[in-house]
Amino acid sequence: MSLTVASNPIVNAQNTEQLNVLNTYLSPHLSNIVAQYAGEGVTQEVAPHLLEKFVKELRRLFTRGKNQQQIARELSQCIPVGLQSQEVVNLIFENCHKVNILPLLDAAVAAHSSFALSPYDIIRKAIVADTQHLLTNSSFMAMMREHGLDSQEDKMQACYDLAYRMNHPNIYRISATPTLPSDYTLNFLWVNLNPQDRILGVAQNIFGEGLNNAENAECIQHPDELRRREQAEPSSVPEEHENWEKIKRSVTYRISRWADMHPNAQINMWYDSALVTQRAQQNTSAMMRSISQSRGVNLRLRDIRQLPLCRDEIASSLHPGTQLYYRVDISKASIADYMISAPQERAKYCVVSDIDIAPMAPAQIFDQRTVDYLSSNGYVFNRVGLFNFENSFFIFNREKANLQKNHNETVIQATREAITSLREFPINTCFRPDGMLGAQCVFNRYSQFRTEMGERVGLGVEERAPRKVVTCPRSQFEFGGDFPESDYRAETFRFIGSSNIPYTRKGRNPQRYGEAQISELINWTAQPLPVEA
Repeated sequence: MSLTVASNPIVNAQNTEQLNVLNTYLSPHLSNIVAQYAGEGVTQEVAPHLLEKFVKELRRLFTRGKNQQQIARELSQCIPVGLQSQEVVNLIFENCHKVNILPLLDAAVAAHSSFALSPYDIIRKAIVADTQHLLTNSSFMAMMREHGLDSQEDKMQACYDLAYRMNHPNIYRISATPTLPSDYTLNFLWVNLNPQDRILGVAQNIFGEGLNNAENAECIQHPDELRRREQAEPSSVPEEHENWEKIKRSVTYRISRWADMHPNAQINMWYDSALVTQRAQQNTSAMMRSISQSRGVNLRLRDIRQLPLCRDEIASSLHPGTQLYYRVDISKASIADYMISAPQERAKYCVVSDIDIAPMAPAQIFDQRTVDYLSSNGYVFNRVGLFNFENSFFIFNREKANLQKNHNETVIQATREAITSLREFPINTCFRPDGMLGAQCVFNRYSQFRTEMGERVGLGVEERAPRKVVTCPRSQFEFGGDFPESDYRAETFRFIGSSNIPYTRKGRNPQRYGEAQISELINWTAQPLPVEA
């Protein structure tokens, strides 16, 4: 048999080539498996403490920079006497880091010439090897079905668990009970670094300076035309090709992709109206209405300035002189707080997603593992990140006791108190690196939220934390991020005394040392626009 990818215009020639390579690798194994290893001599029972010791040593065994002989030698030295090769293979799949699984498997097989991986092992190996995520639920089920494994619940669940550990987003168990469009809302956010110029008034949309015409592309409003363009061969005319690439990178295109997958759902596109012009607001609102009508969704442009939490210190910290990613994170936290507490927002689940998360259909968002986590824990976060946690995508269940209270207190209220406490220090006070407010200020507060919600931390428990695998770019801020001091992402800020004009370090602060107000923004005041009907 061979692997297939479900019909999808996003699958390109490069992916097809990679799929062919994967097929070439797998086909001989899947076609010529004789039998599982039958053992050499009489099977011996391995003492539990020896098995536990082996698992610990297996987890510590690193393969990078070593050849197969070295790996095989190190592996054989820690295998307890009597442990069968098949059990060694199972323990490798179940306990090892994804970068070590394939080299350890190859070493284990090479060390025992009479042993061959079973069809089940080959399928598990394919999941680990599929770093491009070309396998789908359909192709996975086809492989399992071909070898009569689809009726073996333990093996099916083991494969789903393995795919989860490998951060494979396209292999998951479908929920026994579908989640209806009325049960959830999708929430996206856009916040500009700097305010658009309301005097010149040239912005054509709310995104950035508002000058990217791809955000207003006519084809985005018409799904049939958009699908034809997606399925067409790349244009040989450089200008046409570049225009199409710009459209695919646009926010409105990405929103339209989500809308395609969620008919009848409520989708909220949040933004800060104090940072855009009225024309930009009107044009983008018109685009959202057009996408909404052509896709049969309830897509709305909504202003974060209308949120009840957008007051006092939180409102002050939305000033464009503050760190951009701080503003993004505190806005997302405020959106989630509102969506799970406001009586007029009745959906059970609030989904908050960065715009660069790959679109997912309802069955993928609410797969069985996710639904179980939402029922037991009340939330899930993106696990594709450092330490298996990112707030670029999360879902809250408004019916979970204490969820809104804990989130408000540990994230929003704690941030408000931090802003206030920093006001009392005079200008150019020396703080610890994390003493001022920066890109990860709000992000770091989720550690306390998770603790309050009963989530355990530490080695061995991270795989059981309520997380979800999504397709996303790597975080810019792993290990804190490494940016030039002149980069806006390196900025930190605080307020001093009673002033609500932030003092900034690095980034847009022209002073090489110390903190100062950004001169272009000293006279800026928040003037939200009227709600666009």
